[in-house]
Amino acid sequence: MENNPEIDEEKVKRHLCQNCGADMVFDPKVGKLACPYCDSHKTIETNVAGLVERDFGSFLRPEAERLQPLAKDAMQVSCDSCGATVTFVPPSTATSCDFCAEMIVAQPKAADPLVAPEGVLPFSIANKQAISSLKKWTGSRWFAPSKLKTMARHDRAESIYLPYWTFDANTESTYQGQRGDDYQESYTYTDSDGNTKRSTRTKTRWYPAAGQTARSFDDVPIPASTSVLPDYIDSLSWDFGELTSYEPAYLSGHKAQTYQVSLEEGYEKFQAVTKPIIRGDVVGDIGGDRQQIDHINTEYFDITFKHVLVPVYAGAYRFNNNVYQIIVNGRTGEVHGERPYSRLKIGCLIVSIFAVILFIILLVVIFNSFN
Repeated sequence: MENNPEIDEEKVKRHLCQNCGADMVFDPKVGKLACPYCDSHKTIETNVAGLVERDFGSFLRPEAERLQPLAKDAMQVSCDSCGATVTFVPPSTATSCDFCAEMIVAQPKAADPLVAPEGVLPFSIANKQAISSLKKWTGSRWFAPSKLKTMARHDRAESIYLPYWTFDANTESTYQGQRGDDYQESYTYTDSDGNTKRSTRTKTRWYPAAGQTARSFDDVPIPASTSVLPDYIDSLSWDFGELTSYEPAYLSGHKAQTYQVSLEEGYEKFQAVTKPIIRGDVVGDIGGDRQQIDHINTEYFDITFKHVLVPVYAGAYRFNNNVYQIIVNGRTGEVHGERPYSRLKIGCLIVSIFAVILFIILLVVIFNSFN
């Protein structure tokens, strides 16, 4: 793909209804902008071939840095509790944190410029579908507190895009180590009865090993949000082959979280992800039955990256001073979350069971007294 860090100024324009002038919102049901007042629709012009891989080394140079807000007139608020920063386009608002359930008291301000998104996975699950998935999930949770089920009865789930980095790179690795080849050795021993017996045991011959491996990495995803619990964000799966070029129209009616993991930190995480894979290549190259690796030196080159946004419906609530998150995949409807157990409901069940047992015992006693 073409390496081009320049900004397209047309990407920051607002999208107004041509019929009534209202702000249009992205509707996952039709995959278009929709007017909430006159039911007009507008196709979002995108170009998959326009997705740009940015050169990592060049972009880190201050004089080459290109930053911009997510959309024209975009506003942002930050949560004082968990530190999440959320961007939205008026008339949308953000009054409570989708990640920790705290009320947001800070006044909105103009969105800070950031590394512009190159790609987006648009919402394909509508709000009603997300609510349906959430209700089904909560309905299957026995002994869940009423607050969890109340949350599922809301007529709207909070739609928000999460930030990711994706990295491409070619690598060459040189290594030194040892290759072990197993062989069987016969030996004799005396058993507990004094009898001499023969058996075999496995031993290993070790040989010096050195060589070189190469591997290419393409679109390795690195979550850039630290507000979502690690278990949940690790469970979210995305088909980045379906990425389309970013347009602010996809943000209309939805929020977007500002990345909390910087580009440099994202690259370090990318390297951490690739190291076990490269180590596996070295193990395979050494061969033999066993391997010992003394040293691996890896060079990364042709490094490119993209800032991309992925869709979720997010919710959080507090119970007994603990925060519980629920995340609905905005592409598949899959729900990820954890729930507490209501001690009151469990206690009531235990009391009910004891009451039934006592009632049965009482019936048995009464029945026996008449016989």
